[in-house]
Formats: sequence, C-alpha cells, structure tokens
Amino acid sequence: MIDNVLIARAASCDVRARLYANGHDLRDPLLSPVYGDLRGFPPTMLLSGTRDLLLSNTVRMHRKLRRAGVESMLEVLRASRTAPGIATRARPRARTHSRRSRVS
Repeated sequence: MIDNVLIARAASCDVRARLYANGHDLRDPLLSPVYGDLRGFPPTMLLSGTRDLLLSNTVRMHRKLRRAGVESMLEVLRASRTAPGIATRARPRARTHSRRSRVS
C-alpha cells in the first residue's frame, strides 16, 4: 500500500514502485519488511520527521515490531523530513529543529 500523499501526477510513485519491484509482488517482505514476520528481529530504532512523507509507514513498522515482541523505539522530529540525523550535518538549519517526540 502506498500512501495517497506520495502519488504524484500520472501516479509516478506507483510506476516507480513497480520499477523497483521488477515484477515482484509489492507485498513481498524482501521489498517491504512491514509485510514480513518480524519475530526475532533485533532491537530497532526508527527515525522520522513530522514532514517526512513516509512517517505513516514508519509508524506502521514501529507498531508491527512492537506487536511481534521486538524492542522498538520511534523518534519523530518536529519540522523535519527524511533521515533527520543525517540531514543535520549537511544542513545546519536542521539543528534548529531538534525537538523530539518519542513514541512507545
């Protein structure tokens, strides 16, 4: 399932997802772990931002990890986009958005 907010003109996100999948089922756990069996998965920390287009999918993954009994921590940074920790070095402005929300 692809979030509606990701669908661009001419459904290019759907087209790109199919290209990435190269004929495989988009629900294949090797393409998207959220569809797999997560029991025994190692402790996991997920990072996202309130402006991240994939925030809802990150939350879904966090919840599925917790339901599988996996220790999981989700940190959501306000006014931040994808990979906020990585962006901090590249964009000094990102450091000003350091307020975090922990979701359990």
